Amino acid sequence: MNNSAKKTSEENYQPQYVTQALKVIRRQSQFEVKMMEDMKPQIVEHGELKLIGIPCISLKDMSGKYHHAKEGLLSSTKHFPFVKNPSIQFGIWPEVPTQSESDMHAYILCVEVDSFDGVPEWYFKTTLPPQKCVVVPNKSGDYDAACRVVDQYVNDNDIIVGANDRKYIICERYNYEGEGFAKYSLPIQAMPE
Repeated sequence: MNNSAKKTSEENYQPQYVTQALKVIRRQSQFEVKMMEDMKPQIVEHGELKLIGIPCISLKDMSGKYHHAKEGLLSSTKHFPFVKNPSIQFGIWPEVPTQSESDMHAYILCVEVDSFDGVPEWYFKTTLPPQKCVVVPNKSGDYDAACRVVDQYVNDNDIIVGANDRKYIICERYNYEGEGFAKYSLPIQAMPE
């Protein structure tokens, strides 16, 4: 390389490209996903989870509401600076008596964030305390089959689960880069010794 070419490339060097490259590398490492085996129960432990989401209210046309929330999260949250992975979404429910009423049932599809900074005010926001749950992935999205395996594993292993005083519980997770749908038990309160 001659001196004039070297000088030109040095003059064109812009440090902001390094920062952008590091963001891409960090984002790629966040997308590395641990695959869970289909229909095999595992105990999954989460630390504190900061979640933002889109509520779906009423069981009427819940499938349509879920699909709108899914697409809304996938398209918008990839632009937010603190979203951990827009391809992993959690479905949560509030622990309230009205959950059993069809018109009042609430389901909130969420993604995990490091911070609520920069998140538009219309997004639902909550922080879930640490928890352990029995989790069963089902590639075909068969909710009932996954529920049966979760319940059977909890019963067979004398695991005590419950919501206790939690405001929200994780009911399921969607990993669009991994195993797909996974059903969660209520948080584990006690396990046999």
